[in-house]
Amino acid sequence: MTSHTGAFGPGGWVPAPGTGDGTEPAWTKELLGSAGSGDSFALLRLPAGGASRLAGSAEDRILVLDGALSFPEADGEEPRLRRKGAYAALPPADGADVTSAEDVFGPRGWQSTGPGQWSRLLLDVVPDENFDERVLGLAHFEPGSFAPRHPHRTAHRFLFLDGEADDEWVLPDGSRHTARRAAGDFVDYPFPVEHQTFSRTGCTLLFVHEALPTGA
Repeated sequence: MTSHTGAFGPGGWVPAPGTGDGTEPAWTKELLGSAGSGDSFALLRLPAGGASRLAGSAEDRILVLDGALSFPEADGEEPRLRRKGAYAALPPADGADVTSAEDVFGPRGWQSTGPGQWSRLLLDVVPDENFDERVLGLAHFEPGSFAPRHPHRTAHRFLFLDGEADDEWVLPDGSRHTARRAAGDFVDYPFPVEHQTFSRTGCTLLFVHEALPTGA
């Protein structure tokens, strides 16, 4: 099980590929990487005026967490400025199941998922009753809210963006483990690990439910 605490802190960054010629390099931090599968989760930090090569596949997505950056809207088009909360495919791809948005942290697009809990999907999908497809979105817990233990036929990945939460996960052998999560913490729960979350302070997190390989 992969996890990182304080991922927004100064440790563990390496120069990003395609960094420009300026005196301040761009930096990246890989939170999850699966050799050969292309499945990854990473942070990118750019200084003012910095540049980095942001080319990827049709599956790649970017969410601006702070500041602003610019990248092309489509082949041949001029780069446009994206500010905190902007979300898009990287590079934009025709036919991709992406929901492009300028401010995913704003009040629009959120749905209540339980007492004191809200979510906003960032992929244009309708989860089925088995929750076994790829789902990407944001979740917000109001102070004192609780998500009970639940299964998904997917891997669970979380990047905590603000606030704090108490997380409990249960391994296949029945053993229970707990941790206090805070902004910058990242955790990857592989299937069939189950978990539950309680937040005294309230919190916001980015989540990915990654579908299992066919036949798994």
